[in-house]
Amino acid sequence: MVLLHGEDRYLVTEAALSLRTQLVEEMGSELGLEEFRDLSDGDAIERSLASPPFLALRRVVVLWDPQIGPRGTRETEDVLRAISHRADSTAVLVVVRAVVPATNNLHRGLRELGAEVRLVPRPKGAALRHHVDQQVRARGLNLAAQLSPKLVEVAAESLGRLEMELDKLALYPERPGELISEEVGSRLLTPVPPRELYRLTDAIFDAPSRVGRLLAGLLSRPEVPPQLVIGALARALRDLIAMADGGSGAIPSWKAERMSRQLRRAGAPRLQRWLVALADLDWEIRVGRRDAVQGLEALLAQMAAELSPRAA
Repeated sequence: MVLLHGEDRYLVTEAALSLRTQLVEEMGSELGLEEFRDLSDGDAIERSLASPPFLALRRVVVLWDPQIGPRGTRETEDVLRAISHRADSTAVLVVVRAVVPATNNLHRGLRELGAEVRLVPRPKGAALRHHVDQQVRARGLNLAAQLSPKLVEVAAESLGRLEMELDKLALYPERPGELISEEVGSRLLTPVPPRELYRLTDAIFDAPSRVGRLLAGLLSRPEVPPQLVIGALARALRDLIAMADGGSGAIPSWKAERMSRQLRRAGAPRLQRWLVALADLDWEIRVGRRDAVQGLEALLAQMAAELSPRAA
């Protein structure tokens, strides 16, 4: 029985798939493999864990992303109860694509049941640069030296996105080992969203009076088109709406607390209305009906006004 968790979603997923493959190979058949991505049906999970193996040495049950925040307390209890009734012939892999604190009920409960806890570390600093260099070499890419810092920035944001960007670069050379220049690589690589974007989305909920100044600063930068701001805001709103619906998945506790606070302040109906307004604005910009900068400024001013202390 293993609890696999870590900060980087991509790395945890890769580690989980590798371990799952190893377990399936050891038991000699995929007939005994069962995976649960929706953990709301505790009875079904308990039946699966307690079932004897069929034409295999054992069963392997993988449980993906149980809730680790306060909203997942009931689910955690059901999962732990089901695992406590598992058959001796059932191997259990619990995957959480976020860090599970040692004080968390899921972490503590699995340890008490005898689970091995494996934290998948996320490379940082020199280790992150080494990881990027390894991935570049693995694809046989010959990149201009100036592209390396850009790739490290991508990796710092998301190692999964790094893989996608490297796959994109690998499609460009006509001949193996052909140099990809800084100019070509910069055109191919998707720009990393500046940190100020995250400050802007937080300011809408926590400091509405700062929204106008933050937006003006972002839009003054040539590498930040209005559509990038719209996309970042839409993702933030979708994540909050998913949390309201109980489907936000495993996220770090600090992020869950911040999102819960933002959700309480705005309310799901308002968030849904804002998301529709963003989609309408994006369409009007694309077909030339509205100026991108003016439209975004007007919409964010309205959103900030709705959550300002005076509005309250």
